[in-house]
Amino acid sequence: MVFVIVILTAFYYMASSIPQQASLPPVKENLDPSQIKTKSDLILIGKKLFFGKGQCALCHTIGPSHGARAPNLEGIGGKLTREFIYESLTQPDKYIFLDFESSPPKPFPAQMPRINKPPVNLSDAELLAVMSFVQQLGGEVTIEPRELAAFLPPPKITGDPDAGRGVFVRLACAGCHQQMPAVLAKYTNEESLRAAVVRPAGGTEGKPPHPDFNRKLSVKDLDDLMAHLQTLVPKTAVKAGN
Repeated sequence: MVFVIVILTAFYYMASSIPQQASLPPVKENLDPSQIKTKSDLILIGKKLFFGKGQCALCHTIGPSHGARAPNLEGIGGKLTREFIYESLTQPDKYIFLDFESSPPKPFPAQMPRINKPPVNLSDAELLAVMSFVQQLGGEVTIEPRELAAFLPPPKITGDPDAGRGVFVRLACAGCHQQMPAVLAKYTNEESLRAAVVRPAGGTEGKPPHPDFNRKLSVKDLDDLMAHLQTLVPKTAVKAGN
């Protein structure tokens, strides 16, 4: 009994001294388009998605490998166009290959899931990032970071629309702008609208149409006014995503 206890104790301490590493799934990469400023940022995110959420490395390799189940992607960016890469990722079954192990060779579609659909389910922004990583494998990255701006959430209006209506009346905006919905439809975002209020172009005899608005309006007044103007945006512009 003493011998057994000694042996078990020794094995227990030996096992406890071995470094332990938990086997966890890949860390989920959260792509924030606002944080991507350069192509290098885009490629780095694309690389993490390629080896992580995208699960591309389960079948593809970057370099020769005897165990690869899919084409080697080394230098692939210099061989394929952006359009071809996009279609091969989103509609891989469009491409037919030949199985030369049979005689005569039999055609078969690419056995790869659409990565923008379940179970992989990459978002449009994530798809662009993966494409940029694939493009840099021997080619030039043609995807620009600014393209991801389309996937940014709309800015949150923090002002009070009711208070903004009071600012609108106090400044007598309706005296010049009788057709506010038509006026607002000309602006593509809140930044350009803010600039038009405090630094407007035009006017008569060299005088700006909004004299001293940048001094008359506090930050809160301007936020409230923006919130009120948002309620006047034409519904057709809202439906169009403007």
